Amino acid sequence: MTISPRRRARHAVLQALYAHSLSGDSPSHIFKTVLQPRLPKQEGAMKMGIRLFNKVISEQEDLDQIIEGGARNWDLNRILRTDLIILRMAICEFLFFYHIPPKVTMNEAIELSKIFSTEESKDFVNGVLDTISVRLREEGKLVKSEGGLQGWDEMVNRQDAQRTR
Repeated sequence: MTISPRRRARHAVLQALYAHSLSGDSPSHIFKTVLQPRLPKQEGAMKMGIRLFNKVISEQEDLDQIIEGGARNWDLNRILRTDLIILRMAICEFLFFYHIPPKVTMNEAIELSKIFSTEESKDFVNGVLDTISVRLREEGKLVKSEGGLQGWDEMVNRQDAQRTR
């Protein structure tokens, strides 16, 4: 079975974020030694992987607050490190990757948990993401593009400019 370039990019990002969380090495070192060699060479998947890695690191504090609100009765320290990283990645996609439908993000997160975590993780990740996606939609923070992947670069630049205002 062939794995899509974007799924391979997510695998690479998960591995890089895991290495970063364990080692405490700088993001640039992790990028060079872990992420870059694992990213697919297709431009769109590579850009998505780089952006996802950087956004999860830069937005980690806010992502963790969202997770705490969605994972009732779970202290972040009790959540498996892999599951926590998968949740951060998915919420980051919800908030900053408008071209990726929420269902795709959730399916990809569940697949990551099946491959890289425990048997119970897929249900945990699914439940937390479902709760968070409903809350983000109610708060007007889960807004997705109708354009799909067309014009992705321009859309990303526009979104980043709007968020920095």
